[in-house]
Amino acid sequence: MYKQKVNNGVCILVIMDERQFINKMQEQNLGIITISAAARLIKKGRNYTALYLNRLENREILCRIEKGKYALPNTHPLVIATNLTLPSYVSFLSGLAYYNKTTQIPRIIQVVTTRSKNRIIYENEEMQFIHLKRAFGYIKEKNQNGYVFIGEIEKIIIDSLFLPRCCPLTETIQAIDAKLNVEKLIDHALKMGSIVALKRLGFILELNDIDIYNKVSGYFNDRYDLFNPQLPAIGENNARWKLKINEVI
Repeated sequence: MYKQKVNNGVCILVIMDERQFINKMQEQNLGIITISAAARLIKKGRNYTALYLNRLENREILCRIEKGKYALPNTHPLVIATNLTLPSYVSFLSGLAYYNKTTQIPRIIQVVTTRSKNRIIYENEEMQFIHLKRAFGYIKEKNQNGYVFIGEIEKIIIDSLFLPRCCPLTETIQAIDAKLNVEKLIDHALKMGSIVALKRLGFILELNDIDIYNKVSGYFNDRYDLFNPQLPAIGENNARWKLKINEVI
């Protein structure tokens, strides 16, 4: 690969080898590199860059994740999963596993994103992209060859209470302990605009002798929501939290 350099008014060609290209990717923490990003690095047109990246793939210097997106070999799957589309972050059972809040080993990497995206499989790792209207409450952590975007534990719990189909309620309940920031849990539920997540949160916290009723009851509606929407609508109604408790806790 070549780039132009002007030295005392004379244009010469300087070789930027593949190692330099890889170093630039690593210096900029590019977990995923697109054709557009690579073109900016090497200062070449899109067509030339696409051919160059294809050559690097054929030589196993880069791995193609999906059309127009590449990564260095041995890049951590979480880096790849959270950089394919932005914004995005690891959540649900995958997020609980990241924080060692579950004994289960997730078979799928679950990623929240604000864009619809199909599942992909890379190096035997299945990545599922779960669409939410907004992405917030996550942090960025340095990892090999890039950054992982991971939900705060409080946001992961609220996501899981909002969509129990993505994380068993039993796992979410077990992840709740005294170390959690209760105010942050409430704030995340309110920012999501999820009354049902707030109801489930209040009920579960009350089982742990934490009472948030006076702080949140003003947001409730009169509808009785299912505690676990994955189970049949049978069980007692809890008038305090406006929930049908259809799962034995």
